[in-house]
Amino acid sequence: MSGINWREIEEAAAGQIVSAVRAVREEHPDESVYGAMFHEFYGDGSVIYWPMVTVGTEESLAEVVTGYAARHGQEDDLESSLRWSGPDLAHGNDPGDSEQALADSVHAAGSSTGEFTDWERAYDRFLRCFPKAAQLARKQLIAEKLVGKEFIAIAEDEAGELVPLSLTKAQLLEHFPQYDAAERERRRLAALPVERRVLELLPEAVAPRYQGPLVGEHEGLLVSCGAAALSALVGVVRGEEYPQGGVAAARMLAEINISTLEVVDALDGLMRREDADINARAWAASALARLDRSDLIIARVPELPVEVVTRGMSDPFGAFRDRGAHRPLDYAPLDALLRQHPLLESAFEKELKPGSGYCVLATNEIPTAKAALDSPWGVIRTHARIVLENAGALR
Repeated sequence: MSGINWREIEEAAAGQIVSAVRAVREEHPDESVYGAMFHEFYGDGSVIYWPMVTVGTEESLAEVVTGYAARHGQEDDLESSLRWSGPDLAHGNDPGDSEQALADSVHAAGSSTGEFTDWERAYDRFLRCFPKAAQLARKQLIAEKLVGKEFIAIAEDEAGELVPLSLTKAQLLEHFPQYDAAERERRRLAALPVERRVLELLPEAVAPRYQGPLVGEHEGLLVSCGAAALSALVGVVRGEEYPQGGVAAARMLAEINISTLEVVDALDGLMRREDADINARAWAASALARLDRSDLIIARVPELPVEVVTRGMSDPFGAFRDRGAHRPLDYAPLDALLRQHPLLESAFEKELKPGSGYCVLATNEIPTAKAALDSPWGVIRTHARIVLENAGALR
């Protein structure tokens, strides 16, 4: 990305850790510092936040473990699970204005073309500054004899992709052996025939037990199987197995975004199933709308709960639309529904209220949003105006 001084970002981030460790050394000279971590990374296409830094000491960790056990009961490996949990530890530091200004500059550069993929590339490059910064900070702190060689610094993002980049292989295996196990499991799954991979991923994707090295990754891995996953997910939507997995299965069918008669029929059936959980019915409606089958929702408005209608028809305009594959922005289905049922506009205004999380416009969607500024419906005009503002395309 032109115009971004990545080295300046790395040095500013390294300085943030160094300053935080110095402060702990000065304020708590008797505490034993074992590490420092960047955490609370956030970027959603409309903003990038600079992360926090927390310094871990054995004494503050022990205090947190004791307090957690008193509130929730003793758990196995409690100390290990809290050791690198930045939000739980005591010595946290918020970024300053200068750091946030650097994050703002990355967001501005990434958003300059109006293409979300360009913003994603800028954000990904921004994230990868922090493992390098962690290494720079560790080197400086050891040189200044503020910490020993056992000290490590990491960048810890939600996906867990930055921790391995922060450390040597030996450090990773010593402090985070689960990452090695996770990589081995990913490679094992990738080597399987796709049909077998689907069968292995399906249970944890639709009815997770939150066990094993790939906790939180199974949905994404199953979605990446594409068309090969459709039949298995359709079976879950129909209730043939994993009866509590309809929500997850409908969501993944929306993200894969391949419309077949089998897929549409299963989602339509779940949407109309009166004995089904309303959340599952709403996700089925959402998937139908994402698959460009809003006509099935519109045809059944009188017999469907209002929540199912509004959540389903609103989904192509919300932030979840940008997960996985999606069709181009199209206000015509919502306009058609409101022309038939104008009294529902207030319900849609509540569902799509500003701040609820909107989709991010691609360049080719800007003309559609601009045309919608003349819509007779306030809810459509408001959505179009805000997504255009977020894209810097409102003139």
